[in-house]
Amino acid sequence: MIAPSTDFPTFAKAVRSLAATPAYHYRKHPSIVSRTEHDGRTLYSRFARVDRPLDDRSIREHLAGIQTLALPLTYAGEGSGIVFIYDGTSPERFVHLFEHLMHQQRITDYTVFRGRSETIRLLILPCSLQPITSLYAFARELSASLEEALPRSWKILPDPSLPEGWNILTIPYG
Repeated sequence: MIAPSTDFPTFAKAVRSLAATPAYHYRKHPSIVSRTEHDGRTLYSRFARVDRPLDDRSIREHLAGIQTLALPLTYAGEGSGIVFIYDGTSPERFVHLFEHLMHQQRITDYTVFRGRSETIRLLILPCSLQPITSLYAFARELSASLEEALPRSWKILPDPSLPEGWNILTIPYG
């Protein structure tokens, strides 16, 4: 399992590289801050957009649990990475299967982060900038391969069925 460095500057650089654009990030609030109608559904969000780049102080506060931050995975319909968010009973098995799949696909550039709880893993696969429909199609192929060996307990981002403000990733906790 590839883990982020305990060195803060290295971790901060890795976190910033997850964003589709460095121009803004999101901050979680205790109550709902926006409501959006999308494809016949009503979506509620507790994340508010902050129109400034993510700074080291904010990342340190996130790691300390003072605030929760998220990064945009898409910008203008394009993205540069795929994220699998696993929340199931076998996180280590899922990571092992993912690593095996990446080896079969000859993909070496990916990162695995531990989530807030013991069962959550974030698997991040950087890609070249492309439309999110292309990213999602590739991610679904990978997901289908994983589903052959493990019951599906993950979601994939970015998801083209979600509006841009909902294709966000909470920053990992190290």
